[in-house]
Amino acid sequence: MNQRSLQRGFFVLFLVFFIGLGLNLLAVWISGGFSSKVVLYLSAATFFSFILTVILLGGYFTNLTHFLIQLRRLVKLTNLTHPLLLQLSSNAPGTYHHSILVANLAVKAARTIGADSALCRVGGYFHDVGKLNNPTLYIENQTTSSLSQNGGNHPEDIDKKAAMIKEHVSKGVTLGKEYHLPPEVINLIAQHHGTSLCGSFYELAQETKKKRLRESLFRYPGPKPQTKEAAILMLADALEAKTRVKDCANHLEELIEETFQEKIQDGQLDESSLSKKDIVKLKEGFLEALQGMTHQRVEYRSR
Repeated sequence: MNQRSLQRGFFVLFLVFFIGLGLNLLAVWISGGFSSKVVLYLSAATFFSFILTVILLGGYFTNLTHFLIQLRRLVKLTNLTHPLLLQLSSNAPGTYHHSILVANLAVKAARTIGADSALCRVGGYFHDVGKLNNPTLYIENQTTSSLSQNGGNHPEDIDKKAAMIKEHVSKGVTLGKEYHLPPEVINLIAQHHGTSLCGSFYELAQETKKKRLRESLFRYPGPKPQTKEAAILMLADALEAKTRVKDCANHLEELIEETFQEKIQDGQLDESSLSKKDIVKLKEGFLEALQGMTHQRVEYRSR
């Protein structure tokens, strides 16, 4: 706020105060109870009521206005017509499909603990936009030809791939800022892997290298999830990915428990403010959502 705007703001406040005081004094004068003592008390009462009104109502409506503006921005981002999402659907269809499923999972889980489901949906849509930098590097976008183009399992390839895989977080943050996504959405992009380990690459590197490896080289840069919404997105992302590679339709509870324990034991949820009660409810919410996603269809036969 510049100096001129500040001066105008104070002028309006003083104007409102003196109008209110004048009307009160006029009412007292008309009623016939006008005196110097009444003027003094009425001035003090008007001043303090004015201050309380400015502090309480002003603060309330400022926060409410900010909330409504942010909600409107989030709602606009849920219609899937944002340029980044259109690029994702065209250039990285596997990631796009994954993101839609992650968003749906996150929304249903968020509702079980009263978290911001709109923010979780938008975060789910945008969390992997950094993969646009090199879509075929990621298995969900790979075909037989792209698999061969991305190299083998030589030790130097493993290190290089792990570094490139981790880069999708920072690339996503850069794209989010470039396209002016809300700060809270950019935070979800930055935190959706926390400081988790690129497990498959780390294990493969251990098998192919004889020297001891620095685990930190295979961890995402973080930060760890700082909010319930970020933690929900991390869990939804991990669960959706696991359901792709495992035949788990009949073992969803075990899969969910395994995923939660991995994140808890690795300290990824420590800074998210999730309570034990929240975690229990989230497990139930994810179970219900995954059952809807992985249910088997009845085989239809034509006559």
